[in-house]
Amino acid sequence: MLRDVFTGNYRMSFLTTIIVIVSVAYIVYPFDLIPDFIPVIGWTDDALVFYLLLRRLVKETQRYTRFKAMERRGI
Repeated sequence: MLRDVFTGNYRMSFLTTIIVIVSVAYIVYPFDLIPDFIPVIGWTDDALVFYLLLRRLVKETQRYTRFKAMERRGI
């Protein structure tokens, strides 16, 4: 899927693109709603963002699978 996105054969939805960018930035940058230096509680917000990102990527992968199936049919 990523190869098709980068080559321009498949276009991810705008919402997915925004969610990926914001989620990765939130997880990587040290500015969180709950600071990470608080042992377990500080990581829960990062884990929640990661979980929501994975759910969105699963939906996008299903969309991509339908796209490839239609492409094989010649539609």
